[in-house]
Amino acid sequence: MLKVMIVEDEDIVRDEIKHLIDWEYHGFALIAEARNGREGLRLFEEQNPDIIISDIKMPVLGGLEMTAGILGRQKNKKIILLTAFGDFDFAREAIKLGIHSYVLKHELDSEILVEELNKAKQQIEQEESAGYLARKEHLRMFLKRAASQTGEAETAGLASPFPWQGRTGIFIVGLDRKPREREPLQPVDEGIERGEFIDLLYTRLFKGFEAEAADLSNREYAVFVRIPQPFSESKMYEFNWAFARHLQHQIARASGHTVSIAIGPIFENPRATKESLKKTREIYALKIFNKSSCILTGAGKAPNQDIPYPAIEQKLKDIQDDLSLSRYADVIGKIRDLFTRQLVSLQDTGLLRKCMFELVRIINLQKSPQQGAPIIDPIEKLAEIQDLDNVFQMSDWFECIVGQISEESKSKHSRKIRDVLQYIHANYQKDISLNEVADRLGLSLIYTSQLFKKEVGISFVVYLARYRIERAQELLETGNYKIYEVGSMVGYQTVQYFCKTYKRITGRNPGSR
Repeated sequence: MLKVMIVEDEDIVRDEIKHLIDWEYHGFALIAEARNGREGLRLFEEQNPDIIISDIKMPVLGGLEMTAGILGRQKNKKIILLTAFGDFDFAREAIKLGIHSYVLKHELDSEILVEELNKAKQQIEQEESAGYLARKEHLRMFLKRAASQTGEAETAGLASPFPWQGRTGIFIVGLDRKPREREPLQPVDEGIERGEFIDLLYTRLFKGFEAEAADLSNREYAVFVRIPQPFSESKMYEFNWAFARHLQHQIARASGHTVSIAIGPIFENPRATKESLKKTREIYALKIFNKSSCILTGAGKAPNQDIPYPAIEQKLKDIQDDLSLSRYADVIGKIRDLFTRQLVSLQDTGLLRKCMFELVRIINLQKSPQQGAPIIDPIEKLAEIQDLDNVFQMSDWFECIVGQISEESKSKHSRKIRDVLQYIHANYQKDISLNEVADRLGLSLIYTSQLFKKEVGISFVVYLARYRIERAQELLETGNYKIYEVGSMVGYQTVQYFCKTYKRITGRNPGSR
């Protein structure tokens, strides 16, 4: 929706223009009004309208002077001047300045206004379609050339990549990978094709903003936006945060993908682009300690000094000891604590990488060379781990591997029953049944039921209920969810049935401590 500003010194005329049409119905947003050119220039800097409807003769600062000021800053703005019979000399001067059109005041009605607005809209769309391709290529080449330079002095000769002057906000926008289920070999979602994503930014998401974008990789993009003038420090922070939230919301709405965004330092001189991008990359690197759809700022999260680095080494040693004694539940708990609490608190990417390598080594100790290939192939699987989005997904990945080791170690269960248990653990949130499991195994319902009870010691229904309640207990202990939310998350359709089952199995209500 294009933004429109009215500049007219007569209150009656200004009010009449405001009520001539249903602005939103025709695809426009009336965002500002001004009584003279000076006020119009100030609101232009703050609101950044696409179309300005202005009188020519006004006190303090006239329409021509304001037009020259606006078009001197941004030549792509469309200005519709309102003239009287004696203003034709002024109108001719305005045409030289580059206005969109002029209309006689006494002839202005709803039909003419809509016609002029639509002409301006069509011209804006044509210019955007032809112009953004050239601009994005210019920005891409600027970043490429700047990256090859060794200092600010060397970048001084590069033409500015931005069609504006003044303060610029910088962001890195990264497409989040969709979380894997319980299967570590599940293919990774590759997101949106680069060109398609850039087109989405320019043609839909940058509407109402002066912004440019360039792809850094197949999942990460640099976005630059003009900061309105004049803005205080707090206003600039609010603007950047609101812009980041706008991108997140609109990308999810348009494509179904979530993104995480790093907000970098604001800069004024284009020569500072390279250094600002470097700092923003450093901020974005901390995304690995956050869940999807996060917004990262330069302030970041202060490392927790209460967790000393030797505590990490001790945790890895404890994991190795528990694995050697087949205490798999303890291993899973320690892995979760390592990734989602200790490493998140320390915010150290180098330490995270070291922990990943060490965990791979520890897990591979569980299989001797005589047993064939390692559990986690150091080349193939390590690349898969590093391709994960954050420490929470890494924790799930390692937990899943340990869970598979645990299942395979239970020799008292046949392969068929191990498959059934694995299916329950991966799908307990869904409405699954023994009949569905039997069909998957290619066995009869009665035989599957008897085999399950013989090997596990309890029926399929009882095991499923107990497993769901165990998971529910873990969720409730976090304190992050309401009882009805937990019930739904572990597969119960009504909170009443969940509470009844919870009390039958645990002997207490879900809300009890």
